[in-house]
Amino acid sequence: MKTHILKFSAFVGVLLLLLTAFGSSSCNKDKTTHGKIHVIDTAGAYVNGATVKLSAPNGQVTYTGTTDGSGFVNFDVRLPAIFDVTATKSSYPGKIGTGVLRLDEPGKTTELTVTIR
Repeated sequence: MKTHILKFSAFVGVLLLLLTAFGSSSCNKDKTTHGKIHVIDTAGAYVNGATVKLSAPNGQVTYTGTTDGSGFVNFDVRLPAIFDVTATKSSYPGKIGTGVLRLDEPGKTTELTVTIR
């Protein structure tokens, strides 16, 4: 009888060890989401040097970036989120581009094109 109890205890111990190992590794998964914003003007030309701002609807989280020569800017965000996007450039006074960026899949890059009008 003692042998069965010892074997069962050893089995339960190994099972708990495996569950702990797998459980903690899944908690440490990278939850970074990626957003790629492309800013263009009404003629479809890339807008280099545009300021792009991501704002959470609650106003507590904001990211800002500047487009490159191809009109792109990338954002890496640590958890899934939804952002209001605004794009501006001083050479387009009074004009703005807007959109909504939904980052909801860790590891995935979500792209959005914003037109400054």
